[in-house]
Amino acid sequence: MIRVLALLGLLGAFAGALPVMLPAAKSGVRLVMARDDPARMADLAAERLSAEDIRREIEAALATPDADLAASYVALGDARGLALPAELRARVTAAEADAHSTWRQMRSFGAGFLTGTPEDLPGFAGAAVGDFMVWGDIRDATREGWKLARGEEADELILGLSTVGLAVTAGTYALGGAPAPVRAGVSLVKGAKRAGRLSAGLGAGLVRSLRESVDFAALRRAPERVAALDATALKSVVRTERLRDLGRVLSDAGTIEAKAGTRATMESLKVADGTADLSRVARVAEADGPQTLALLKSFGRGAFAVTGAVLGLVWWGLLALVWLVGAISTFNALVVSLLRPLWRRRRRGPSTAHGRMSAAALPSGGLSH
Repeated sequence: MIRVLALLGLLGAFAGALPVMLPAAKSGVRLVMARDDPARMADLAAERLSAEDIRREIEAALATPDADLAASYVALGDARGLALPAELRARVTAAEADAHSTWRQMRSFGAGFLTGTPEDLPGFAGAAVGDFMVWGDIRDATREGWKLARGEEADELILGLSTVGLAVTAGTYALGGAPAPVRAGVSLVKGAKRAGRLSAGLGAGLVRSLRESVDFAALRRAPERVAALDATALKSVVRTERLRDLGRVLSDAGTIEAKAGTRATMESLKVADGTADLSRVARVAEADGPQTLALLKSFGRGAFAVTGAVLGLVWWGLLALVWLVGAISTFNALVVSLLRPLWRRRRRGPSTAHGRMSAAALPSGGLSH
């Protein structure tokens, strides 16, 4: 009886944990299944945001003010079918109108053109125009190239990207008919590097790719010829046959900008831990578009990859599996404990009856012989 009561108590404890374990198991299993699908992982991350969470984030973005981020959270709420106050929507619309005023756009365009550090779409347009007109790449390649020629420490990332940008502009790099995303990626990555928004991991990966693709020793000997768009000099400096991988990375940055905007691209360059992460963000941007910025701001790398922040959900799923095995084992032990007395009676019954019949058949005193 004590064993039965103990098993009943343990089974009750397992049943009490069911409301916690079942959702955790479901979330953990879904995360494991979506680990190779960044867009699906982003959707799972978004499910953790309530209407109140999104409203609070919009209020915070408007207080900054950050109209792009506020609009991204509105898009995220709409995609999830969450009700947002009409007054809040009106404030976001007004903030967007103010941010996109002619004066602000002109100022942002000019800053992007001169500095090559875009903050928004007009700033990116200015930086891109500067690079397409080769002004930006010539400026950067000349400055960093002369540093290299004089034996000073040059920024290899800026120098390498500028050289690749000049090669793209000069047509010495065969891009298979898709130069625009790569050209945009060069401008964005250079802008992120200048603004201090390029992650260390991604920057290191890009520098490794550039060292394989650009002959910095040759560049040290002829920086002025490279900056002058000398096709012969560019071909001697840029190893076009090795630019495919780098081109894909830069194209991913251009894809994010085209699908999700400049702010989302800058945020992705900040949180991506390597070139593979940037490719995953590009897939999220293709699927979720304007929601991408809000997802990156809320979850960082957790929006597209299994990180320490979301690994706990996976462990909860494994714990739920242990709970399931324990609950089944406890239930099985309880059933066995309840049925064991019945089995004993059934096994004991026929033999006892046969013994009584045999004793009755013996004559009295038959044992005296």
